[in-house]
Amino acid sequence: MVTNDLAPPENAAEVLERVRAAWASLESALAGLSEAQLTQLGPFGWSVKDHLTHIAAWERGLTALLRRRSAAVGFGISPGELARLDIDQLNDVLFQRDKTLPLSAALDSGRRAHAELMEALETLSDEDVSKTLGEYGAETPNPEKSLLQRIAADSYAHYAEHQVWIGELLSALR
Repeated sequence: MVTNDLAPPENAAEVLERVRAAWASLESALAGLSEAQLTQLGPFGWSVKDHLTHIAAWERGLTALLRRRSAAVGFGISPGELARLDIDQLNDVLFQRDKTLPLSAALDSGRRAHAELMEALETLSDEDVSKTLGEYGAETPNPEKSLLQRIAADSYAHYAEHQVWIGELLSALR
């Protein structure tokens, strides 16, 4: 079956398929990279490892929301801190916190974050994915935003976005 990846998923099974497909694509792009390739800083000061810890942090934030808790819990910061940060500031806080993680710890953390996200996504019903964050019961300052939009932004669309940047980073390092 051919699907239009620009159209939103219509049910919980399609959400899972989008996440799985985008994750598999990202993993394929990373396959065979050496430790040096994963840890060397690119022109914008991030390594591939930094992209992966960033993705994992956002997955943990999404998992917290799917468990009807504040994304702050997933990010490992206080709700007050999350409320006062814009997205760039939040990304910088996460980057500064995680940039010194050893590669093995970063990779392990990323695998755990993804597994936990998949567990949370697998509990969603078709009815759930048609709800807003508020209707779903997520603890969020944006209750009117659709759950599907948040899932896309913090998972499959996020993986694709960073996969492009990782490709550009690796090209710049050649």
